[in-house]
Amino acid sequence: MLSTHCPKCGYPLFEKDGKTYCPVCEKFKNEVEEIEKNKIERDSKAVDKKVDINRILIEKINYLAMKLKDESEIGRIKEIGEALYVLIKIKKKIE
Repeated sequence: MLSTHCPKCGYPLFEKDGKTYCPVCEKFKNEVEEIEKNKIERDSKAVDKKVDINRILIEKINYLAMKLKDESEIGRIKEIGEALYVLIKIKKKIE
């Protein structure tokens, strides 16, 4: 029994005849490594998406702040303020 665990089922990995495998999933090391690699790629893509969403939110907040600066109509000020409030609230939730 090895100190590493199967990324799919969490069961400890074993070594037999120089090959690492999971007795539960019946996956050998190369298959287990492929699963781990795919998981890392998915996690990386999720982080990239989060960064993109955060960047977009910041751009929209800045855009609305500039619009608010130049606005004099009370109704539009209220609309922009509400939109800013929602965007900032969303930004805080994803951080």
